[in-house]
Amino acid sequence: MNRSVTLRIGRSLATSAALLAVIGVLAVIYTSTGGASRHSLVDEMLVNLMLVAGMQIFVGNTGVLSFGHLAFAQIAGYSAAIAALPLASKAKVLPGLPFGLGDVHLGALGAVIAAVVVALVVGAVVGVVVARAHGLAPTMITLAVLVVVEQVVKNWKELTRGAGGLSGVPVVHGSGWLYVAAFVALLVACLFHESRIGRFAVATREDELAAPALGIRLFSARYSAWVVSIAVVGLGGAMLVLSLGSVNPKQFTLDRSILVIAMLVLGGMRTVTGAAVGTVLITAGNELFRQLGDRWKIERFSDLFLGGVLLAVMLLRPGGLLGDRDLLGYLRRRFRAPDRPAPPVPERSAALVAADIVVNFGGFRALDDAGIRVRPGEVVGLIGPNGAGKTTLFNVVTGLVDETSGSVHLGDQDLSDAMPYQVARAGLARTFQNLRLFKNLTVRENVELTSLVAWRHRTGSLPVNELLADAGLTAVADRAAGTLDYGNQRRLELARAAALSPAYLLLDEPTSGMSDAESQAMVEQVRAVAAKVGAGVLVIDHDLGFITRISDHMVVLAEGRILAEGTPAEVRANPAVAEAYLGSQA
Repeated sequence: MNRSVTLRIGRSLATSAALLAVIGVLAVIYTSTGGASRHSLVDEMLVNLMLVAGMQIFVGNTGVLSFGHLAFAQIAGYSAAIAALPLASKAKVLPGLPFGLGDVHLGALGAVIAAVVVALVVGAVVGVVVARAHGLAPTMITLAVLVVVEQVVKNWKELTRGAGGLSGVPVVHGSGWLYVAAFVALLVACLFHESRIGRFAVATREDELAAPALGIRLFSARYSAWVVSIAVVGLGGAMLVLSLGSVNPKQFTLDRSILVIAMLVLGGMRTVTGAAVGTVLITAGNELFRQLGDRWKIERFSDLFLGGVLLAVMLLRPGGLLGDRDLLGYLRRRFRAPDRPAPPVPERSAALVAADIVVNFGGFRALDDAGIRVRPGEVVGLIGPNGAGKTTLFNVVTGLVDETSGSVHLGDQDLSDAMPYQVARAGLARTFQNLRLFKNLTVRENVELTSLVAWRHRTGSLPVNELLADAGLTAVADRAAGTLDYGNQRRLELARAAALSPAYLLLDEPTSGMSDAESQAMVEQVRAVAAKVGAGVLVIDHDLGFITRISDHMVVLAEGRILAEGTPAEVRANPAVAEAYLGSQA
């Protein structure tokens, strides 16, 4: 086990233990006075913690809201009840139990494991659809799943006994089991957040367009988060049933889903620490307002508390009470694995060739037999008037736009039908005309994410600290990327692309909005970075001085066609270019 893995496990263990220890101390103080009802509330809070931790793994890391996770808690809860019910009780209350389940009886641990497995199997199938959907669709799918599961439970009486539910399930006495299960839930949430795939899921949350352009596959990251979250939520559902000794559909309603989401939102859904804090505060506040409602004879007073909390957080602290402040994040900054040694720069021999590209948008032809060639180590500038098709050609090369006809090759590798993440993994790293940084992540984390892709799919990735130093970003490495000034954000975007160890850097207007001095500095940085990683460069920019200074070869697009190409001097001297683009600057 290497040092990086050891540190990730250690940080996750320390965070989980610390959070649960604080909760345990608060619970001991709370239960030191009062009756059994206080112990019951602590048990309820521990179950809530499992459910919220499961939700955080998916919702917090991917940014996709789910109302349906409690459907899988319900599946696990009924599975645990059926597995744990004594055979005599089962024969009496469920005489027509299908699938031979009438002869199955497991102890508490076996019932929990079986319940999690059943929830995982069902969740894995549903997750394929959820992870492929975009926009509002995955949220609506999860809501539909919650409704469907509720109706199945109420109507499949041979299996569930209908709306009345099942009772007589052997109870696991004492809170010890719940503390162990809560620790497991927190640990899994921390380990996932620390894992490569977990960090990729966070990248998809931050920007669905930039993440694939850096080699991150949206489906894999989101599906992994979904499956792991279902396992943890299933654990919470099973422990809920075994702590109460009964199960019924009323325990897994939409209202309960909203309660769990409120816990996640209040503390800060992007962190495990936030999920734990929100669970404690909402559980305590909900109980307080329930008691006040009973005393003052106000019906559903706790619902008023819940709605008020959600409204206040959305208005005043959209990122939750803690925002991105997190014990796990603090430990990551405090105990960081050293950079791997810098590998030798790989020799590049494959040319990037886009040939005969045609792109139609409806009846409009954006590109008409356009093409471009960039050789290893070469800097090619792509210019043209607005609407010439420059960014469209970029998007075709990087897989964001499908060409109507034509081909894109990197050496012998055909990238014509490749997805954006496949193009990036093949060796094409791009920046965007409009900045697309992961703004809620630190400067270092932005570069680390691309470096993680490179270590799996590329060769020769430079150490993160070296890339940050070369970009002049070491002093701000632990600041959120969104807090940097514009010039530093542009430099960070270039450093992040370079971390992929690309064969070619594709830069879309890297000096947009910069002063002359900043543009000159960017010329030097682009050439230095490209030489360091051994990459060729294809660059779009409206700054003629920048393009002329940086380019070895220039290509001019006009109305989707190649108008001219050659050295910067040849292009500037071309009368057709002067007429179409340069005007008085020619």
